[in-house]
Amino acid sequence: MINWFKRRRNKKTSYDTNEEWVEALSPPVDEQAVEVLRKKLIQGLKPALHKYVDRELDQFVEDVAQDALLKVLDNIDTFRGESKLTTWAMKIAVREGLTELRLKRYDDISIEDLKPNDESREVFSLSVASNETSPDRSLHESQLIDKVMQIINEELTDKQKKAINALMIQGLPMPAVVKLMHTNRNALYKLVYDARMKIKTKLELEGIDPEKMLNKL
Repeated sequence: MINWFKRRRNKKTSYDTNEEWVEALSPPVDEQAVEVLRKKLIQGLKPALHKYVDRELDQFVEDVAQDALLKVLDNIDTFRGESKLTTWAMKIAVREGLTELRLKRYDDISIEDLKPNDESREVFSLSVASNETSPDRSLHESQLIDKVMQIINEELTDKQKKAINALMIQGLPMPAVVKLMHTNRNALYKLVYDARMKIKTKLELEGIDPEKMLNKL
């Protein structure tokens, strides 16, 4: 406790080495160091992301910097010193910003809007197609896809259908599906795992090797 108060009284305004940064950002965290790093992230994020953001760049960058700071603090013990800490933190921030921009593409849709259609089925068909192009192979794969779609419709719960459709048929990234389904990553993993097991069991009962199809889920 004495050391904590001492540290707060002896705040710095600059941090020149990785060792100084790591010490300042490790518990108990030096709030001044957090503020200095936040300003550096904002300064670097604006030129990195401005061409991707149509409006409200300042607010977007502020939000991204704040989220990135939390990740930096949570992972400070994993920093290996292979680059400057500020460079490492900036990479985290840029990645966070680009991820958020990708997710914004789905802000105006709901999970209910994602209905399987001919186009999404074709994309799924291409994703599981083999390199062989014989008519017999194409017919077999088409029948297999029809069987999987039938199992999805008949055997899965409503939530499982939505998750599998969004991830496998529509090809949405996991973070987007987490957001659309108002859940978290662990819960979605469990939902998809249970759905995979149902599909696998049904395919095996039909005498079909499920591994190739399940690898796409």
